[in-house]
Amino acid sequence: MAHRSPNCPQITFQDAAEKGRKVFAEEKQHPAAKEVVAKDLGYSGLNGRSLTLIGALRQYGILEGSGDAMRVTDDAVAYFVRDDGAEKREAMKRMVYKPGLFAELNAQFADALPSEGNLRHILVTKGFSEDSAADVIRVYKANSELVGGNGGEYTESVEEQRPVMATATITPAKPIAGPLAGAWTWPLSVPRGVNAQLTLTGQFTKADIVRLKKQIEFLEESFDEVD
Repeated sequence: MAHRSPNCPQITFQDAAEKGRKVFAEEKQHPAAKEVVAKDLGYSGLNGRSLTLIGALRQYGILEGSGDAMRVTDDAVAYFVRDDGAEKREAMKRMVYKPGLFAELNAQFADALPSEGNLRHILVTKGFSEDSAADVIRVYKANSELVGGNGGEYTESVEEQRPVMATATITPAKPIAGPLAGAWTWPLSVPRGVNAQLTLTGQFTKADIVRLKKQIEFLEESFDEVD
């Protein structure tokens, strides 16, 4: 008998959302039969592949209901139609961590994930095959990076300040060692007399810098542009 891993989305949230957008384009939030939803997704009807995709959309909370009454959720609508901002990001975050396993991993490893080998071992002990565990890790990491790191909270207070955004460049000089062990500070050059610096503490890696960059991009999107 083939090994069956626990139920978990095998596609990233971003891929699932693009599929769900097709259903929203056709049905809006009107209830629709599962067979109709399958056709909206590009399938001829219900089969193994269409049912697997519909299941993933339900796990992410993009679709809800069953049988003849499936519909696009309120969170999915917010993600599809809202401009970038707190409401859209929070809806996305709820959907990203809606699958039970992803919610569990986020609660356990919100600050930083363990090594890939350690995480794979954890998943295998939960009943995943080695191949399925690798897929889960790939999907979970992509989802976490999409919402700004390993499930870290968004910083909402910056939206209240809404300062003028300006392009910042890191001075190419060697970083300045901070007063704490493992702390480094880079001075940033910003126009119009704005002073800034970037301080990192702890044993950070290139991957941490990539995650930081994504969070800064989310921060930029939350500000209004002012001429």
